[in-house]
Amino acid sequence: MKNRPLIFILIAFIHIIEPLVKVLYFKATTPFSLSTIVSNISQIHTAREFFEFWFLFPIGGLALLGVKRWSYPVFVGVQIYSIYSHMTYEKYTWPYVSEVPFVSSLILLFVNALIIVYFAFPDVRRPFFDKTMRWWETRTRYHLRIPMTFTSNNPNKLQDCEILNISQSGIFMNYKGAIDLESEIKMNISYKDYNITLLGTVKSQHAFEGERGLGIRFKFQNIWENLYMRKIVKQVSKDIAMIEKAQKKAQKMAA
Repeated sequence: MKNRPLIFILIAFIHIIEPLVKVLYFKATTPFSLSTIVSNISQIHTAREFFEFWFLFPIGGLALLGVKRWSYPVFVGVQIYSIYSHMTYEKYTWPYVSEVPFVSSLILLFVNALIIVYFAFPDVRRPFFDKTMRWWETRTRYHLRIPMTFTSNNPNKLQDCEILNISQSGIFMNYKGAIDLESEIKMNISYKDYNITLLGTVKSQHAFEGERGLGIRFKFQNIWENLYMRKIVKQVSKDIAMIEKAQKKAQKMAA
């Protein structure tokens, strides 16, 4: 599964289109034309009213789609602010220009309260703070042996190994020596016409297909290193696809 949780996507989508929903509600419940409604909305006086009408809920929706550490307080903050603004609503002011908020907005108020309760559960909020829970961010790993050299504690001692699998975020190399977790290494990766030297952090020590080694996460120093690795990984992906295609063709011929 490569997508965010469906409930996150649905809630975020509803928040992002919320300003449009208000406009359509005005159109459905008043005799005014759409152009008149838009003209009236454009007359919103203060920056706060303008922000609340157009940006408050979309910001919450975008934060929810981000599912980052900063997203959780932003999203929950939007819900709390919404509840506060409804409870302190003054008659015939924006965004409802009526004695009381619209029924749909009162329903949304109730839903917001439920959302706050829902996101208070540890299992729900965990993806915001634990990257390992964000399965949709997992990069595709390509299994291919690629010779590599690296240095660790001694920058003058170059060591040889092989990359067993590679992704945009890191590699697994079949090095059996002792390197502490979170240690930084400097890697020299060459594949076909591509050559790059970049830093990495040791994140794990385990076995892959019967070979002991280290899981390394790339530590990009700039956007150009990131883009260059994308090119390498893309080329590896193409080559593996060609190899698999050739193998399937050979199997068909042998059958």
